[in-house]
Amino acid sequence: MKLTDFIVEDAIIIEIKASGKEAVIREMLYSLKDAQKISNKDVESVIKSLMKREELGSTGIGKGVAVPHTKHDCIKKIIGTIARSTQGVDFNALDGEPVHLFFLLLSPNDSAGSHLAALERISTVIRDNDFRRFMREAKGKDGMIEILKEVDGVQV
Repeated sequence: MKLTDFIVEDAIIIEIKASGKEAVIREMLYSLKDAQKISNKDVESVIKSLMKREELGSTGIGKGVAVPHTKHDCIKKIIGTIARSTQGVDFNALDGEPVHLFFLLLSPNDSAGSHLAALERISTVIRDNDFRRFMREAKGKDGMIEILKEVDGVQV
């Protein structure tokens, strides 16, 4: 599975305004709504689902990265987006460090295999120090998309 298979380019946030965990999740979901990938009536329900997942353990996995994710019955195919924060956000990350890159993943309820495959793809690329650095330093949305395509082996 490739990142470009599920990352919604129109929903990528170059500089997130939010400064707290729920606010980041909310801003990213509204970005997916604005890209017409999630309906307005489902936003609050998906936020609740994501926050419930956060209660089980922070998805701030360390090294400046968080991967909030959930499955929800309103989602028909796997979608996701990316946001970054120059300043960093306290996301209760496992290493206690601020988070600069956020990968939000939403999957249909009946997609256990593909949900795990998407999470695995994200975790593979974020382990790479260069990928994280390039994404943090990318020039605008186009620069971030170019890096995603490059890491996926898609012709740029």
